[in-house]
Amino acid sequence: MQSAYESIGFRLLHAGQPKEAVHYSSISERLDSINPAYFEKLYKASIALYQQQVVQEQQAAIITRFDSTIVALSGALLKIGYHLKGGGADHVRQLKFTIALSDIPLSAHFFYEQPYTSENVALKEAILHSVQPERTNAIRVFDRGITSRKTYDDFIEKKIPFITRINTQSNYEELLPNILQKPLDTSTLTVTSDNWAYLFSKKVRSKHPLRLIRAVKKSSGEELVFATNIADLSTEVVTILYKRRWDIEVFFKFLKQELNFSHLINRSENGIQILLYTTMIAAILLLLYKKVNNLSGYKIMKHQFIHELETALIKDFILLCDGNPELVEQLFNKPPPL
Repeated sequence: MQSAYESIGFRLLHAGQPKEAVHYSSISERLDSINPAYFEKLYKASIALYQQQVVQEQQAAIITRFDSTIVALSGALLKIGYHLKGGGADHVRQLKFTIALSDIPLSAHFFYEQPYTSENVALKEAILHSVQPERTNAIRVFDRGITSRKTYDDFIEKKIPFITRINTQSNYEELLPNILQKPLDTSTLTVTSDNWAYLFSKKVRSKHPLRLIRAVKKSSGEELVFATNIADLSTEVVTILYKRRWDIEVFFKFLKQELNFSHLINRSENGIQILLYTTMIAAILLLLYKKVNNLSGYKIMKHQFIHELETALIKDFILLCDGNPELVEQLFNKPPPL
């Protein structure tokens, strides 16, 4: 922060303002005490303002992808967090961030207590608490992190449509026979069956049946089992919608590599919440910029945004100096307003 505060760009933008000194740890110290509720409101306002502008046209179905990413640091550095037992990693604390991604990140949850090591707890809570009125019928798509049959029953009873994957060795009781007359070939899969069945957990049958779609990857021969509570989608569309879950993995990579989300400049609960919300706001703005400029890829989008911002700032600096670079120093030394 100190070097940014003393840069020519920052000084020009704040020319004529009272001069202040700032030291390196100022951001971290302030994040300890700023109310994160303010940034949460800004984040929700950004969703409300930009969501419709970023929506992709002509989607086959509205889907919201759910997944978690982990940030791990030494226990000596992190003030909060849970431990993963065993493997000699007891000294490491972990934080879990669970995101709901549609066209933009619609919700962001931050977990640091021990029960949230399980996705049966973290993902379930995120899915149940991220329902927007206008997206009530959005299909929730998530990976195999949720294994609890009771959670599937809860989603069905709350009328939450979802698509996921389950372990190929899962026990089930067939309710209806295979609706496929013959194997179905897609671009990447050979689908062998599509039927409704009751899942079992420790010999206890689930309350509600699920639609199970068994397939084999053409490239590797790996067997996959998709599970959904949606009856009115074709077999192929279910597999295609699940494939779109991968978008959230790309989004997490963007957060960590391009927005430096894994490098926490504050390690308190208060500071981490603020960093989460401000990062999500930046992601929304960049996704909107990407859509407006018809760009592909996250890295190109960020660099083009930075270059365009620098160009705009340079133009403003020239205007502030009346097109005369000799006036730069005069602008720096301009007395503050009374």
